[in-house]
Amino acid sequence: MIRQGSLALCVMLILTGLPAAGTPPAGAHDTAAFPSGIISGPQDPKEEIKDASRIFFGPADPSITSAKIRDALLRLMDIAVTLSQESKYGPDIKNRVDIAKDLFEKDSIFNDKGRQYLSFAYRMMTEGKKYEKPQDLDEFVTPAEAQEKARKYGQRLVDDALAALDQGKRGEAAKLILELVLMIVTPVSG
Repeated sequence: MIRQGSLALCVMLILTGLPAAGTPPAGAHDTAAFPSGIISGPQDPKEEIKDASRIFFGPADPSITSAKIRDALLRLMDIAVTLSQESKYGPDIKNRVDIAKDLFEKDSIFNDKGRQYLSFAYRMMTEGKKYEKPQDLDEFVTPAEAQEKARKYGQRLVDDALAALDQGKRGEAAKLILELVLMIVTPVSG
């Protein structure tokens, strides 16, 4: 029997095209962080999103480690917080995302409580709408098919977030980025 965390790991590995390997110890980061918590890189929100999500949509790369994947997710979470700071729930969203980040750093990106805190933040961004992974992502015949579906859906979320920023809809972009993170850290049923 496969545990939920194992299934979520499979989705993450499928999305990145990586072979299964050991996970480095929590806290082993490959990049430096700004004091604000946002990992160093471009400062334009669109460039930040492109840079942080690149790891999930580029070609398979053996140099991509679990730590790099975690750092990219933490960075996307920081971007979502930054984009939602003007929301009436901005401070609450930040609080919940910060708790999730801490749990992901101390345990793993598949920590159930961390995912719950992200879900609470998502509900604040969507006026109470619960995050639900698209069912068609759970329906696949081969791992290659699952990988292709997850990549296309994730890339569409990123493209939609970038389009929302072009239209000045920072809150919508934040929601889409958090939806991407939730998609990656949510276990696959089955």
